[in-house]
Amino acid sequence: MNQEETIEIFTVLLNSLKNKGLKKTINILKGETNSVNNIQFDDNTIFIVDAVCSEFHVTFSDITNAKYSRGQNKYIIGFIVYYLYQSTTLRIIQKNVFCNLTKALLSTYKQLIFDLEKDKLNNEKYILTKQILDWKINKIKTNGKSY
Repeated sequence: MNQEETIEIFTVLLNSLKNKGLKKTINILKGETNSVNNIQFDDNTIFIVDAVCSEFHVTFSDITNAKYSRGQNKYIIGFIVYYLYQSTTLRIIQKNVFCNLTKALLSTYKQLIFDLEKDKLNNEKYILTKQILDWKINKIKTNGKSY
């Protein structure tokens, strides 16, 4: 390995540390990523995750590999947990979908979605998104189809 390759490796490693954080970078290097490919989802979970992620124009791996759950990311996670919580427990959601987040944090993000109506002026965008997602999910349920 020459000096240029070594510098390139360190640059990529530092960028990964900066973007993903220490724990996730170590897991990636060990091959223990918590990506969508490694987790087995049922049809309901896949539908909800796809619907929410497509509404926000992100991928699920972008959310799970993000260094922080701030801003829009916490609402995306909140919407996913909100809809999954209607058919399963918080413990199962944490165990199967968001392994890196605590149940308390998932509950907090879910509560954000429950509380959207309280502050209508600052949450107009997310209220509209919730209405669209409610419509999509109810449309599938009323058609008698399984997710």
